[in-house]
Amino acid sequence: MIFLINLTLILSIIFLNFLPAHNLKLLKNFSLITSFIVFFISLYSLVYPFSFSGYFLNSSTLVLNIPNFVLNMGFALDPISLFFVLLTTFLFLIVIMTSFSYNYRLKEKFILLFFLELLLCNSFLAIDLLVFYLLFESVLIPMFLLIGIWGSQKNKIFAAYQLFLYTLAGSFFFLVGIIIIYTLYGSGNIFFLKSIKFDFKLESLLFLLFLISFSVKIPMFPFHLWLPKAHVEAPTTGSVLLAGVLLKLGSYAFLRFSLFLFPNASLYFAPLVMSLAMLSIIFSSFSTVRQIDLKRIIAYSSIAHMNFLVGGLFSNNLQGISGSLLLQIAHGLSSSALFICIGVLYERYHTRNLYYYRGISSVMPLFSIMFFIFNLANLGFPGTLNFVSEFLLIVGIFNYSIIFGLLSLIGVFYSVIYSMVLISRVLFGQFSKDIFYFSDLTRREFLILFKLLFLTIFFGFFPNFLLNCWEFYINTWFLH
Repeated sequence: MIFLINLTLILSIIFLNFLPAHNLKLLKNFSLITSFIVFFISLYSLVYPFSFSGYFLNSSTLVLNIPNFVLNMGFALDPISLFFVLLTTFLFLIVIMTSFSYNYRLKEKFILLFFLELLLCNSFLAIDLLVFYLLFESVLIPMFLLIGIWGSQKNKIFAAYQLFLYTLAGSFFFLVGIIIIYTLYGSGNIFFLKSIKFDFKLESLLFLLFLISFSVKIPMFPFHLWLPKAHVEAPTTGSVLLAGVLLKLGSYAFLRFSLFLFPNASLYFAPLVMSLAMLSIIFSSFSTVRQIDLKRIIAYSSIAHMNFLVGGLFSNNLQGISGSLLLQIAHGLSSSALFICIGVLYERYHTRNLYYYRGISSVMPLFSIMFFIFNLANLGFPGTLNFVSEFLLIVGIFNYSIIFGLLSLIGVFYSVIYSMVLISRVLFGQFSKDIFYFSDLTRREFLILFKLLFLTIFFGFFPNFLLNCWEFYINTWFLH
C-alpha cells in the first residue's frame, strides 16, 4: 500500500508537468481520477489481515550509512495510522473537487496538492523520528505556497510567513530532542527506542522538548495565534487541509512519540498538559463568540476541539484515548465541511463578514440544510460522530480528574453558543437587502458536502467500526 500510494502520486506529479496548462478540463479530470485511485488504494488496506496488537505492514529502505550513524527510511501501518491515511486521501479527493471552481494556475496547484498529499501520507506512516521530522517540516513548503499564491486576502503573505515561522520555531525543540536521542542511542526507530528504559530525567527532558514542538502544531495556548490568521487568508482548499489534516500531525505525534516512547514522563506531566489544554479550550471558546469573520469562528472553534482531544490523550484511560482518536476523524470531516460552506458563500458574495448575511435559508435551502447539520455536528449533536467522540472524551477526562472534566464542559457549553449564533445569524431572520444575487448549491458542491455528511452520520450511528479497530491496540501500547 505504501509503495503504491507513493508511486501513484509521484507519477501523477511527473505526468501533470507535461499536460498543457491551458487545457483545464484535462487537468481537472486527470487530477480527479488520480485522487480517486489513491483513495481506493488506501481503502484497500482495510482488507489486509493483521493483528490489532501490532503493525501489519512494515518496509524499511537504507538511506544513509556513515560511521556511528544509520538512517533507515522506515514506514509502518497500524490500526491508527491507517485511518489517518484514509482521512488524508479522502480529504484530498474532496479538495481536488473543490478546486474545480478555480482556474488560476490550476496546473501548479494540482502539482502542489499531490506533493503535499505525498508528504502527509508518509508522515503518518513514518516510524523513525528523523524521517518524521523531515516530512513534518517539508509540509510547510507547499502550505506556505498554497496560502501565499492562492490566498484570498491582502495579508496572505504575512499569514503564510506566520505559519511557516511559528511551526519552524517550534520544531527546533523537536530537532534538539532527536539529536539527543541519536547521540545517545544511534537510532530514531521507535521500536528500538521502545525497548530502551530511559532515565527519568532524560525522559522528562525529551518529553518537554517534544511537547513544545507539538503544542505549536496543534496549536495550544499561547502558540495559537498563527492558526486563525492562516485560515482567514488561506483559500478554501488550504483551510480544509489545515483543519482536516495538518492540525492532526501534532496530536498524532503526541500519541505516536510522546505517549508511546515516554510513558512515565507522560503520566508525570499529564496535569501540566491537561492544564494547558483546558486553558486553551476556555480562551479559544471565549474568543470564538466575539468573532465576526466566518472563518475565524471556525478556526477558533478548531483550537478548542483540538485541545479537547489532547486532554483525552493524556487521560490515561481507554475512553479518553478512543474519544480523542474519534474526534480527530470527526473534526476532520465536520470542520472541513464548514470551511467548504463558508467558501461557497465567499465565492458568491466575496465577504465573510457575519453581519452581511441574514435569511439565507429562504433563497438557498440545500445550502442551509448542509450548513445547519454541520454546525450541529460541530457542537456535538446526538447522531453525529462528534457526539460519540465528545461523550467518550468527557467520560475519560472525568475519570482522570473531576476538576479538569468540569473545565472541559465550558468548551462544550460555548460550542453550543457560537454554533447557534452562527446558524441563527446566517440562515434565519429577514433576508439581507445587501444580497442582490443568490444561487443554491451546484451539483458538484452538493456531492462534496454530501460525502462528508454521510460519513459524519454513518460513523455517528456505527462508531464501533472504528472503536473495535483501536481498543486492543490502545490497551496494549498506551495504557499504563
